[in-house]
Amino acid sequence: MTLQQLPLNVQLPANETFATLVAGPNEEAIKLARGEHSSDASLVYLWGRQGVGKSHLLHATCAAAQEQVMYLPLAELRDTVAAQVLRGLEVYPWLCLDDIDAVIADENWCFELFALLNRVRDQHRPSRVLVTACSSPAQLAAAYPDVQSRLSWGVVVQLHSLTDDDKVKALQVRAHAMGLELRDDAAQFMVQRLGRDLVSLIHCLERLDHASIAAQRKLTIPFVKAVLAI
Repeated sequence: MTLQQLPLNVQLPANETFATLVAGPNEEAIKLARGEHSSDASLVYLWGRQGVGKSHLLHATCAAAQEQVMYLPLAELRDTVAAQVLRGLEVYPWLCLDDIDAVIADENWCFELFALLNRVRDQHRPSRVLVTACSSPAQLAAAYPDVQSRLSWGVVVQLHSLTDDDKVKALQVRAHAMGLELRDDAAQFMVQRLGRDLVSLIHCLERLDHASIAAQRKLTIPFVKAVLAI
């Protein structure tokens, strides 16, 4: 993916690819995002609570795309002018709209999103739109109800939280991508003692990565305890 495909200096996390994505109960959603499902829906709406991996899935999709892709982290862009961000994006074969619920209540953003979806629908060439949110289309607090209806026309899939065993695996896969070895006992200790939110667990792993490099130490339970003050 080239830099001109990312607006406003947006940078994708290097470690959030399909190689570091643990599917768990979300295998169907991953197939839809990758375009591997029998459904040829042009719009896929992925929703679930914070921390289930929605952004990771979009980041991975962008990294793997063979065609031009536009990724928009809407929670980060909501203070910008909607028209400047969204107009003209229908030319991209892939559009990834992350955290649409962060802007959908704003009239300007909602209007421009509706117009963009209409332009994508009306053009005479195939394109795919991937949308994420914390709630289903019917539960969105949209400024214009027509946007909720339009989003419901696609395939709507809920993403579910990983099991504790899957979170252990996810931590180990991410640690391996960082060049670290995270043994089963240390990964299980982190999941049990640091809460079940995977985003927070990954942030803790990043802290451990920096600390292990500085101290030249392996990620043992005593080292994890010392660095994270558990």
